[in-house]
Amino acid sequence: MKYKLCLPLLFVLIFGQIYAQNIIAGPVVGAVKPHSVTMMVQFEQVDSLTIDLSPAHDFQIQTEQRSHGFTAIFLSELKPYTHYTYTLTTGEENATGSFRTFPEDGQRGSYTFVAGSCQEMENMKVFDVIPKQDPMFMMHTGDYAYPDVRIGRDYAADYDKVALSYTQKYNEKRMDDMLRHVPIDYVFDDHDHINNGSGRYCSNDYDFERKGFARTKNYMLADTFPYQWHANVVRGYTEFFPHYPLPDTSEAIHHSFKMGNAEFFVLDRSSSRRDPMDIVFERNKRGKYRFRPKPEHHLFGKKQMDWLKEGLKNSTADWKFIVSGVPLNRSIHKLIKAGVRLQNFSTKEFGGFKMASGYANYWAAYPYEMNDFYDFLDKENIRDIIVISGDTHHNVMDDGKNAGLPELNASGLSVENTKLARYMQIIGRASFQFNYKKGVWNKGGNGLGNRNYKNGFGKIYIKNNEYVELSIVDEDNEVVSSFRVLHSSQN
Repeated sequence: MKYKLCLPLLFVLIFGQIYAQNIIAGPVVGAVKPHSVTMMVQFEQVDSLTIDLSPAHDFQIQTEQRSHGFTAIFLSELKPYTHYTYTLTTGEENATGSFRTFPEDGQRGSYTFVAGSCQEMENMKVFDVIPKQDPMFMMHTGDYAYPDVRIGRDYAADYDKVALSYTQKYNEKRMDDMLRHVPIDYVFDDHDHINNGSGRYCSNDYDFERKGFARTKNYMLADTFPYQWHANVVRGYTEFFPHYPLPDTSEAIHHSFKMGNAEFFVLDRSSSRRDPMDIVFERNKRGKYRFRPKPEHHLFGKKQMDWLKEGLKNSTADWKFIVSGVPLNRSIHKLIKAGVRLQNFSTKEFGGFKMASGYANYWAAYPYEMNDFYDFLDKENIRDIIVISGDTHHNVMDDGKNAGLPELNASGLSVENTKLARYMQIIGRASFQFNYKKGVWNKGGNGLGNRNYKNGFGKIYIKNNEYVELSIVDEDNEVVSSFRVLHSSQN
């Protein structure tokens, strides 16, 4: 079926550059449901637009013009669990691609999706491999093209630059081809939001000064910024990304959606109300830091946690996935406490307190919020939850023995160094403080029981209400590690 739309003529000037092609970025497909999808395209100009969809049948199409040349295209009345190919024509330019609609809510089957975060380097081989898994969609958990680095640390102050960040995202080499055939969902993390460690009003960062062995001076840094920066980034997500419905953008961009017998709850930690005093360390009179989290310290906030609890409680899905830009693994508290104990130790590349403060950006640094959530799960007897997370620049997994819930941390799509696990193993053993493999991520990953430090991604395979197989796959399509989570009905 072919639809031709007549749109008002648009002339868009992007940062002083006129592009030769009519399509500047996209198409990108997201917000997939059983009977609808949303497509996002950025045009230089468009006076007519034709969409040819196969298999052909009657469907509905609506368009909504956004700023900076972006247009949202809404396709509805599609058939469930159907593979579609499309051709988008504007002027003399064609763009072709494909997508698969989701199965009906609750329908059991064999479904695959992929996950990953952190892409900053030239190596983009993973995006050649991901389509080979035939995924229903990709779940991107942030640090997507690092706009705070590529454009500038204050990029969020300028809405034009926020728009530019999406042009860059959709034109990542190799990934741009993948996005023509693999739908995407996305939640921004700190580098997408403002910069490293950022919350709604401030980014908390840390540094150290080495003054010789056992003589290290540690610093806690707070970089405040106007609320408008946060507002610009949230607005950019709502305007330029093909997203699912957002329950409360005044708080965050958390959202949920269903795919067959799985339901996804996507959390946003970068919109929490952090300020320079909202930190989990105290400094005593001798200048030493102590790990002292307080009840009022939170990573996600009460509104978002109440939303998550209510969604999990009411979910009828066989499998419930919690998606986070940062690890939820509660055993990371061991690394925070070890770093505090080692705070006076440093080398050229390593500082004990820098390790502690870095891991303090994760949920284990907020035990009151975290423990309240686990108490809720116990009280309501909610089971069959799996966590997908990002941010760490390596790919690792745990079956829940350490993490609390089974967790796949897929965080090395395109990064320079994925050897974090190796470094942490060495530090833990040398200091007699922790065992990174057995006590934090017990199901393997980059450098855990292997010497595979290649970039990679997470592959998640759902088999009815029987099991979910979590795998780490490298850029050469080799499985680094894999394990299965059995459904509670199978025990």
